[in-house]
Amino acid sequence: MPSPICQGDSTTGDGEVTRCQHASTHRINGHPLAVKGDYASCSLHPGEHSFVEGSSTHLANGLPIVLEGHLLSCGCHAIAGKAAHIKVE
Repeated sequence: MPSPICQGDSTTGDGEVTRCQHASTHRINGHPLAVKGDYASCSLHPGEHSFVEGSSTHLANGLPIVLEGHLLSCGCHAIAGKAAHIKVE
């Protein structure tokens, strides 16, 4: 079972989640929860790239939450860190 992704979590491109649109309302242990369309930096593909995947069953304000392994527009993937202890079915 994958874990949710939060702001500050890493990516496979040696970047991190940088912007979460629901930062003021959706948090896990104080860390903003990432949803489809949020952004992460990437060292392999310079710049910020949006998440193009999200959960088909778990939503935050109608938007799919990003889980470990979900894809960024640059081709890299999210790595859970801040909420790695939480598993989503």
